[in-house]
Amino acid sequence: MPRGRVICLGCCIWSTFTILFATTNSISYALPLCAINGIGLALVIPSVQSLTADYHAAESRGKAFGALWLTISFGGMLGALYATNVGSLRPFGIDGWRFVFYSVAATSILVGVLNALYVHDPSYQQHHQQQLHVSPLQQQNNGHSGPKLNAALLKSTFLDISSVMRIPTFAIIIIQGIIGSVPYASLVFLTLYLQLLGMSDAAASGLVATYLICGGFGGLLGGWIGDTVARRYPNHGRIAATQISVASGIPFAFLIFKGLPLNGEPATVGLYAVAIAVFSLATAWPAPCANNPIFAEIVPVRLRNLVYAFDRCFEGAVAAFATPFVGRLSERYFGFSGTSTITGNPEIDVHNAQAMGNALLVFTVIPWAFCLVAYGGLHLTYPSDRRRAVMYDRDKSMSGGSLASLDYDGCADGAAGGSGSGSGLSSNDTAPRGLRNNSLSLRQAGLSSSFEERMPLQGGNNGSNSSIGVNTA
Repeated sequence: MPRGRVICLGCCIWSTFTILFATTNSISYALPLCAINGIGLALVIPSVQSLTADYHAAESRGKAFGALWLTISFGGMLGALYATNVGSLRPFGIDGWRFVFYSVAATSILVGVLNALYVHDPSYQQHHQQQLHVSPLQQQNNGHSGPKLNAALLKSTFLDISSVMRIPTFAIIIIQGIIGSVPYASLVFLTLYLQLLGMSDAAASGLVATYLICGGFGGLLGGWIGDTVARRYPNHGRIAATQISVASGIPFAFLIFKGLPLNGEPATVGLYAVAIAVFSLATAWPAPCANNPIFAEIVPVRLRNLVYAFDRCFEGAVAAFATPFVGRLSERYFGFSGTSTITGNPEIDVHNAQAMGNALLVFTVIPWAFCLVAYGGLHLTYPSDRRRAVMYDRDKSMSGGSLASLDYDGCADGAAGGSGSGSGLSSNDTAPRGLRNNSLSLRQAGLSSSFEERMPLQGGNNGSNSSIGVNTA
């Protein structure tokens, strides 16, 4: 299914259960509706990210993902302002919060329909063209029926999925992403922390808005920096820039939670505004600068949607568990007492703010230190994994693989080698780690024999591998 339609389906699911949530009066009904609502969002986000990767060349993906990050940040901020201001009203005699849900759901359906009508999916079109070209030829030479062919393609898909999970760069980014999402999830307590210091609701919400706005621009800045350094240092530039971003968060966390005055004076609010703005600008780089662009470069094109889905699944699930641990740590180990409200007693409130600040410091500094080390591992794995993915896509496009999009430039290069001269690409040497046995499974399923009849096989590096040359005769 084209990803524009997948986005539409996700928006419709999300909108339907948002409307149902707006009609409920019981928390027992609201909770499962929220859970099912997440299915729609899970369809939308990976599809949008993989389309962004497909639309842009490697040297400009950072800016594209940065622009997407900025759009998400502004959308979240505008949505919060809309809900806050309308929620207390009764438009058309409807409770304000219910009207917010209804109106957002209607807007989402409209956006979904527009995606289904106007979004172009280049990978789907290329794959469809490939199947039109390959399948009749395979059936003519091998006599395969549709069900047998579909079963073989399904088997090949599962092999690719399991293999991608073993690509070192992918594993490192997923692991660091799980840990790295903890600080951002923990910062939901930032508003309470600022209020406990004695700041007004307006000042605290203004500082949080500053954090969100600067985070959006920080993502855009990080994407631009990632593209710039990647052009000069393609194997290490994005990673080094992201390490700088992660490392910068550690001293700023100490400054915000330990170094600035513990009061709500106007001058103090100004200091926090400057510190939070720079902090947010500097720490928002990793996803648009490295993670999202690198994902697009280390896996076959057809599996991009999958890797972004895995990333969102793992990071979101773990981040959801981080928030209650911040509260537990502040109470059990740092002396937070009472409820999470302002008591009006400056001494008690500041004491609770210190306890909350200590817990936030732990849940930001330690995960970021881990991420800093984890990103260092990418310097060792990313160059080779990126090269293997590029060669794998080219090899699969020439050998008629089912999971890679056609690479017409790669086919032309292979054909230019002359009749039967071979492309020189060894399937076992060029495939991403773990994907090397797929060519064998395809041959066993009979999906590539029609090509092998026309493509002479040459010895690989160790005498047992083969490389396929395109015969243009």
